[in-house]
Amino acid sequence: MRDLSHAEPWRESHERSLMRRDAPVTGRPVRGRDNARRSRMLAASIAGVFMLALVAVALPHLLDRGGPRASATAAPATVSATAAPATVSPAAAVRSYAAVGRETPCAGGARAWEAGSCQVVAQDDRYINPLAGAKVTPERIDQGVDYAGSGPLGAIGAARITYVAASAPGWPGAFIEYQLIGGPYRGRHVYYAEGVVPAPGLHLGETVHPGQAIATIIPYYATGIEIGWGAGIATNTYAAERHEWNETDDADNVATASGKSFSALIASLGGPPGKVEG
Repeated sequence: MRDLSHAEPWRESHERSLMRRDAPVTGRPVRGRDNARRSRMLAASIAGVFMLALVAVALPHLLDRGGPRASATAAPATVSATAAPATVSPAAAVRSYAAVGRETPCAGGARAWEAGSCQVVAQDDRYINPLAGAKVTPERIDQGVDYAGSGPLGAIGAARITYVAASAPGWPGAFIEYQLIGGPYRGRHVYYAEGVVPAPGLHLGETVHPGQAIATIIPYYATGIEIGWGAGIATNTYAAERHEWNETDDADNVATASGKSFSALIASLGGPPGKVEG
């Protein structure tokens, strides 16, 4: 796990990166006293009973037509445990990805999220290769997947931005994280770090669509970029929260299970997978 109070190991990691690259009323009826009024009331009652009968016959059919669609939108997607990590469990304060996935994405940022004033956002289950618009060279798999290159980085799917920093502690560069709000990985966090620049105006709580550019790769950046599964906790990676990675693993180029999982997702979307070097 990254130790934010001790930067020396990151300088060593930085140097190793350089070496690898080189550069939505009813009312009561009033009783009448004459027969005419009673007749009108009787006629109205008969008509009311007739209408109720019609509703009773038609209602089940209407419910049959609307029921499945309503349940389909309400139920959260089921995620395969083998495809990617299911929960973050290192600390009691950490909420499970499944719980986070059932929350309503918030368009008003962190304050609106906490106040419960979030708006319903249309979800899109499509996933897109985030590297489709860039020119990259795949490098090692560690906590995530490293790449060198240039061009825009898109959102994998419909998502809510959860972290934006042009310079992040513990990382040699920027850190951008978003939470997917649709598709099989709904609720999961994805991060883009190191040699990237956040898209102009990108802000916390913003909702983005699949393929929308949220960052740009800095050409020839010394450490390149790293993308992978985030923990949704500050700038931590999922691999670090799972204790899959440490300084020795970094030095030995050990590929984490989380890194391999993310690499496999990129490959399934048509992008270049990372390399297992250690």
